[in-house]
Amino acid sequence: MLRALGIAYFMFFFCMYITTVANAYIDPAMTAMMTQIIAAAFISVGVVFGVFRRKIIFFFKNIGIKHTKRKIEKQNVQKKSGT
Repeated sequence: MLRALGIAYFMFFFCMYITTVANAYIDPAMTAMMTQIIAAAFISVGVVFGVFRRKIIFFFKNIGIKHTKRKIEKQNVQKKSGT
């Protein structure tokens, strides 16, 4: 995923570098449309995070619990083999 983000970052700036100047007019309706698109993207990310929040929290808690259980089991094995 990190590699994909790096490639997207590179491509964005590469495309910005090779573009030429365009004497174009940005219509007020276009700015309103772009604002709506950006707002929709942020709202969508928020909704997805809100819907999957419990699953995300449980996933990270579960990783911690598994790590702690393994650590305790390792200590118990060491105690049994040491006595």
